[in-house]
Amino acid sequence: MPTMKRPRSSDVQDVPLPTDIELVPHLQHLLEGAFRRQLWVMFLDRALRPLPLVMPTDLPVEADPEDIIGVRDMLTCMALDVPGATLVLTFERPGPAELTQRDRRWLRLVREAAIESGFPFRGPYLLLGSTVRQVPLDEYLTAEWLELDDD
Repeated sequence: MPTMKRPRSSDVQDVPLPTDIELVPHLQHLLEGAFRRQLWVMFLDRALRPLPLVMPTDLPVEADPEDIIGVRDMLTCMALDVPGATLVLTFERPGPAELTQRDRRWLRLVREAAIESGFPFRGPYLLLGSTVRQVPLDEYLTAEWLELDDD
């Protein structure tokens, strides 16, 4: 029985990913599993085809609402280098497959930063274990921020 090999960017570069039905499996193949806490940023071109540019960014354990500005600025800088692109954002974290309050806060932060960037975006998606999924807005939009000490 032949084994399936992972698609390369050249294998999928001409395949549009207009909906989550197409995009989530693409992310699943691209991001093999959750190994660390980070945000993956990838891009779709004007025809919603994946560009061969995928960038991970490490994140602290807890989402601080003050970090929205930093994440927004990072997304803005990246998007300015890829005119007409749509950002695709995936939050990754290792550990149990259950959605946590901490996950909800990170998803909220990433979404708010993406909105503030002014660029079109998809997601944020969530990578837990070996599964990428879309979390419905009502599951994280009202996540309460933690009061973080400045110590």
